[in-house]
Amino acid sequence: MTIQVTEEQLNDIVKKAIEKSVKSAVIEVLQKKGVAVDVSLPSENTKGATHKHPEEVSIGTFTDEEYQEALSVMAANRGKGDAPKVGIFWYNVSKQCLFGVISHKRIDYDKPNAGGGLITCSEMHEDVWKKEYYKQKYHSMGNGPFKGEYQYKPRGRVFYSPADDQYIIAVGTWIEQHKEALPLIYEEFDLPKDKTIIKQAHHWDIGQTWM
Repeated sequence: MTIQVTEEQLNDIVKKAIEKSVKSAVIEVLQKKGVAVDVSLPSENTKGATHKHPEEVSIGTFTDEEYQEALSVMAANRGKGDAPKVGIFWYNVSKQCLFGVISHKRIDYDKPNAGGGLITCSEMHEDVWKKEYYKQKYHSMGNGPFKGEYQYKPRGRVFYSPADDQYIIAVGTWIEQHKEALPLIYEEFDLPKDKTIIKQAHHWDIGQTWM
């Protein structure tokens, strides 16, 4: 069977083949240098499928009332970036730094949300670890601190007790060998030292989970 191809069609085929080859070569070089590249290709089975191009996305405009309300909210938060916070963290022993930090301003909570009348963030260490682990795996070529199981890295949580007007740094016994982590926690969560205490509990010991 003979297939006739015009010169224009042949040029188009050659052009696409060259583009694909160059793209593959560039991606390979970038990956060897440790640069994360999204190499996902569109499915060949997409004939007839409709895709929204950026220019087709509907973009609205704030009403005057919505705009003023948005500005009011932002204005109310100006200068409060260093307000004391609650949340969770891990400590990297070798680099002596915190990582995986989730923090929320304590003033964002109007009532206790944890046992014992305490306030803290709703995020859990195990859930945050899973999310960050997969992000690191696929977007950072596996390079990062999220390796192994979440419970095998020093970790802790910051609470606030409204009844005592006191912040609590909850950690495991690991803190006894790594007290250099405390100034980092104070700074990261903007904790007032005169209203902050440190408490140890088995739950935050190395290797300890809910089980």
